[in-house]
Amino acid sequence: MIRHAIDAALLRRDPYLRMVVARDGVADGAIVVVVVALILAIPAVLDGFDVFAVVRVALRGLVVWIVLSGLVYLIGRKTLDGDGTFPGTMAAVAIGMPVMLASLVLRPFVGALTSELIVSIWLMATLWMAARVSLELDSSRALVAAVGGWVAFVVVAAIFRL
Repeated sequence: MIRHAIDAALLRRDPYLRMVVARDGVADGAIVVVVVALILAIPAVLDGFDVFAVVRVALRGLVVWIVLSGLVYLIGRKTLDGDGTFPGTMAAVAIGMPVMLASLVLRPFVGALTSELIVSIWLMATLWMAARVSLELDSSRALVAAVGGWVAFVVVAAIFRL
């Protein structure tokens, strides 16, 4: 799975396609998302261990994944006439989520805001590939689905404090 996540981060089509057609793609995706969320929470956990905080972090990661996948799916499928399923989109989005771990590596060198900006752009690139593969969109429509889904997610996250 680590090799697939690296290939997905490099925007290779195969790991996205594998996740979409896999029988357990959504379940595998949920595992990837929870592991990424828990790794991202390590700095906070080191400050003070709280079992409930770990559970909240894992659940928040799953909610973020579901909402982000849903927004990309709605824009790509319903607005841009893509062809695919919501579970397929969820699976494809999940394999691109490990790029968020780059923020842990970048933060000491470029600062928190710059690292978040870099990771957000990289995440949009993985969303673009996920939309291309899972919704069978051409490059330009997949870009609209990815950027639109990400922007809509930022708005939803701000409103609901995700």
